[in-house]
Amino acid sequence: MNIGFLIILAVVVVVVAAFLPLVLKQIAGSKPATAANLPYRKKDYLLTAAERSFYEVLCSVLDGQLLVFPKVRLADLVYMPKGTANRQAHFNRIQSKHVDFVLCTRDKLSPVLVIELDDASHEEESRRDRDTFVDAALTAAGLPILHIPAQRSYVPADLAAAIQQKLG
Repeated sequence: MNIGFLIILAVVVVVVAAFLPLVLKQIAGSKPATAANLPYRKKDYLLTAAERSFYEVLCSVLDGQLLVFPKVRLADLVYMPKGTANRQAHFNRIQSKHVDFVLCTRDKLSPVLVIELDDASHEEESRRDRDTFVDAALTAAGLPILHIPAQRSYVPADLAAAIQQKLG
């Protein structure tokens, strides 16, 4: 036999041996999704203790005049007009971001104010960059945002005044 042929054959065998487990794993992972083969579990709660505390005060301050929605995706609050240049790139920047609370009108569920509860994580550089972008996106869309420092307790009158000031 030709030595060149044996070398090529050996290379092919090594390459197949290296990639065969990956191909088999890909095939095995392509089973139809059923509850039995998915890893998802229900979270114990939607809001952290700090968010829940703020939510309760916020609801009491609004007294049913506006509705409060927690953890809303940014992509559900803003859109890009048809024909927007680099549409997919702009969408990619918002698709996995969410805001803490959105106040909406009761009649049309129209968003009127976003509230971000700023805990210590908002002091990190990456979080500051994220907050700057989210603030700019909401401002561009004409949706005001109010940042509230996370605290152990809140003064309802102060919170009401801050909301009223943002709403004009």
